[in-house]
Amino acid sequence: MASEEEKRRQRERFGDQIRHLVPRDEVQRRKQKAKAKRGALRDKAARRRRDWDEDDAGFEKMRPRVPDPGNPAAAAGAKLSHAVVVGVHRGHVELDDGRAARIAPALLTDPDFALAVGDDVGIVASDDVVRIAAVSPRRTWLVRPDPGNAHRRLVLAANVDVAVVVVAAADPPLRPGLVDRFLVALGSGGVVPLVVVNKIDLVSLAAAHALDRTLAPYAELGVNVLRCSAVANEGIDTLRGAIAGKTCVFVGHSGVGKSALLNALDPGGHRRTGAVNEHHGRGRHTTTSSRMWLLGDGTRVIDTPGVRAFGLGNVDPEVLRTGFPDVVAFASSCRFRDCSHRDENECAVRTAAASGALSAARYRSYLRILAND
Repeated sequence: MASEEEKRRQRERFGDQIRHLVPRDEVQRRKQKAKAKRGALRDKAARRRRDWDEDDAGFEKMRPRVPDPGNPAAAAGAKLSHAVVVGVHRGHVELDDGRAARIAPALLTDPDFALAVGDDVGIVASDDVVRIAAVSPRRTWLVRPDPGNAHRRLVLAANVDVAVVVVAAADPPLRPGLVDRFLVALGSGGVVPLVVVNKIDLVSLAAAHALDRTLAPYAELGVNVLRCSAVANEGIDTLRGAIAGKTCVFVGHSGVGKSALLNALDPGGHRRTGAVNEHHGRGRHTTTSSRMWLLGDGTRVIDTPGVRAFGLGNVDPEVLRTGFPDVVAFASSCRFRDCSHRDENECAVRTAAASGALSAARYRSYLRILAND
C-alpha cells in the first residue's frame, strides 16, 4: 500500500494536472453561447429556404450556396434547368449534357445525404460556372452500408428501373448468397432485379444442369434470369432487349464480367476488363467508381465497382422480408406471430426447408443475413 507521503505527492500531481481546467460555470457559459450560435444558423438557413424560388417546389431543398448578390444572373432570379448526374468526383460531378458542375458546400458536408450517379438535379449556370442548386427526390435507389463507417450508408445508384445482378457460371464461381443480399437491398429500394449469368461458355453440360438447379429458386420468385457469354457474344441481344430504353445499374462480384458485358452491349465504349487472379480465384477491380454510360438506343447503364462482399449490416426483419418472399409465404403458417424462423417449435419455415418445399440454400442465406453474418 502507498505511504502517506506517496499519497500526498499523488494529490499534488493531480492538482497540478487540473489547474488548467475551465471552471464549471465557464463551461456552462460556453455551452449556452454555442447553443445560441447554432440556433441562429438554423434560423438563417430557414429564412433562405423560405426565400427559395417557388417554381422549383418539386425539388428537395438542399441548403444551396447563397448566390453572390452582385451576380446579375442571380439578381435576375435565374431559373433552374434539369440534368442527370453521370459521375461523382471530389468537389464536382459530371452531367449527362457533358458539363461539369460544382457541388454546393452543404452537399459535401451533410452526413445524411450525398449525391449519387443517377440523381436528377437542378442546376444554375452563370459566368461559365455550373452549380447544383437542388436535388429531386429519388424514385428508387440502391444503397449499402459503408464498410469503413457502420453508421453511414453509400448510395451506389439512384433513380434506376432495373438492377442487373451479374454472376459468373465459373471463374469466379457462382455465390448465390451474394444474389440474395442484392435482392434484399433492391427490394428495399424499389428496384426490379434481373440476374445475368455470364461466362456460360466455360461450363460443361453437367455443370450447366447444376447451375439451373441453383438458379431455380429465383425463377420461381419471378426474377428474370438470363444466361450470357460476353466472349462468345451469346445472349447479348436478349440482354439488350431486356434493358432497352431503361436506366439500369450493373452490380456483382469482381471479375464476373460486368465491363465485358457492357463492351458487348456498346462496342464503342472500350471499357477496361481484367482476368481473375489465379492465386485466390477472385476478380480484379477494373471499374473504380460508379459511372453512367449512355447507349445509343436511349438506354442508360450505371457500371459500379465489383465487390468482394456485399454486407447489409443489421437488417430490419421487415426489410429482410422484401428479399425473401418465398420465406414470407410459409411464415404465415408459423405458430408464433413473431417467429424468427431459427429454432422455434412448430415453425412452418423450418418445416418447409426440411421437406424441400423451400430452398434449403435460400433458408440458410436468410438466417445468415438475419444474424448479420
